[in-house]
Amino acid sequence: MMEAALAEISSRFVTGCGRAGVAIIHGADRWSGSVGREGPTAGETGRYLLYSFTKTLMAAAALRLVEAGRLRLDHPLDEPAVPGSVAGRITLRRLLHHDSGLADYGGLPEYHEAVRAGQEPWTEEEYWSRTGAGRLLFEPGRGWAYSNIGYMLVRRILCREAGAGFGDMLADLVFRPLGVTDAFAPAARADLEGLDLGPSRYLGNGGPPVPVAPRYHPGWVSHGVVAATPDAAACLLHGIMTGALLSPSLLARMTAARRVADPMPDRPWIEPGYGLGLMVELVPGGSGAAGHTGGGPGCSPAVFHFRGKRQPLTICVVTDGEDIAQAETMAVAASTPFP
Repeated sequence: MMEAALAEISSRFVTGCGRAGVAIIHGADRWSGSVGREGPTAGETGRYLLYSFTKTLMAAAALRLVEAGRLRLDHPLDEPAVPGSVAGRITLRRLLHHDSGLADYGGLPEYHEAVRAGQEPWTEEEYWSRTGAGRLLFEPGRGWAYSNIGYMLVRRILCREAGAGFGDMLADLVFRPLGVTDAFAPAARADLEGLDLGPSRYLGNGGPPVPVAPRYHPGWVSHGVVAATPDAAACLLHGIMTGALLSPSLLARMTAARRVADPMPDRPWIEPGYGLGLMVELVPGGSGAAGHTGGGPGCSPAVFHFRGKRQPLTICVVTDGEDIAQAETMAVAASTPFP
């Protein structure tokens, strides 16, 4: 089955992607290496930026603090956890689920102009003011809108409660408890040196693709970003989803999802749902995927656990291109040979 899964990945390469880092955990079996059009190569891979898969790890960290009685999911948040304009109106659950009503910066031309120009990242205050986040898009709980700004506040809450920086907080609450050592949170441009990132068409802005490390600052991911090998990413999600980190009741809260979008013809989502830091396929008989994708300069990660399989199955695919749909399609296709 491993061979068939890897063949499925190899068959789905398109222009803009040369190779992908891959890790598969199926019951007691485990494979990691790289896959290209010519086939797989087992062995160690480099570390990639996991982009928004970081949200899944942050949600798991938050739930660990909930379990310890240090945070509450449904208690209104006051300053300094959230700025005064929305203090008392949103909760941790709303932030984790993206139904807080907070805005995002993905559609702001000035954000993309600043990133492509190689500028220093905005401060938390600038992210907040430039997105107009104090003016909620809807009453909390009455809608759904993906918000990196919401997770920026989650980062503030987690680091304040843990009394540690972002990387140390995740290491204490998630990485070490799951036995993962090859993951860290880059915080400066120099931290990107040595990561496995393809040349970026996005940063090239219509010209030739350019190297990521000299041009990009990880602070442009407002909530923080984790870098890891595909094997480490798969181990993290596998541990979370198989109950090695959270109690059954909290894992059930994390995975409880509601539909948030229409079917996506160009992506492998029939009934897209979202839980707490988790993208979830809801349609019965669908892929059963639960995890997260990410996108940014130099790579596209897709890290999914597939529910409904006879044995627990987790697959991580990280391409060296900037096509989220391709990485998702590869990961879901790789799950099909497993009963």
